[in-house]
Amino acid sequence: MEKKEESGAVKVTILYDNFSFLSELLPSHGFSCLVEGEEKVLFDTGESGPLLFKNMELLGMDPLSISRVVISHEHYDHIGGLGYLLARNPEVVVYILPSFSQDAKREIKERGARFVEVKRGMEIAPSVFTTGEVEGPVREQALVVKGERNFLLVGGCCHPGAVKMLETASSIVDDKIELFIGGLHLYQSSDKEIVQTLKSLKQLGISKIAPSHCSGFAALNYAQELWGENYVASGVGKSFNF
Repeated sequence: MEKKEESGAVKVTILYDNFSFLSELLPSHGFSCLVEGEEKVLFDTGESGPLLFKNMELLGMDPLSISRVVISHEHYDHIGGLGYLLARNPEVVVYILPSFSQDAKREIKERGARFVEVKRGMEIAPSVFTTGEVEGPVREQALVVKGERNFLLVGGCCHPGAVKMLETASSIVDDKIELFIGGLHLYQSSDKEIVQTLKSLKQLGISKIAPSHCSGFAALNYAQELWGENYVASGVGKSFNF
């Protein structure tokens, strides 16, 4: 990825998560967030389209304003709301992994939308890039977002491993990633693996962290201990400005 000298402010808002940051919003198992810069990029769609749309409505967001959708991987709690979204906004471009099933690709086409199979470092929108398909127990992509002063990594589940996803992202931008938002997939991990993973993320330059979704309570507790005031409690309705 060719680094740009300047980048505008970016806002990321959690729309779908296991936890709710605002009491009036609806939590559920899954993940989705909206990245707002020069364009609006939806990252994942959670499991339920109606629930995703309800949270967007409560937050005053218009689904028709979304121009691009990125799906991290083909698990139901990340792609489940896609068909509902496409039925209402078929003008979006959907960025998927080359390894996605023919059924998923067929549904996107049948809904009248267009899909793009991602490559490493592909620019999704200004200041928004994909890691491309990262190999692991489940193949996955994450978003790399350039804010005004630093880089952010947005992960859906990090099935290939959070450290591997971070190292891939860092190699693409040739710089440190300072912020992380999303799922760490540590909810079934041993205490040793949790400690090793989170310490490695910190050593690799993550200075602020907002884990959610599949991270697990043990990982959330240890992350809060490790990052202190730079740990950010996340959930549906939480917004981050960069």
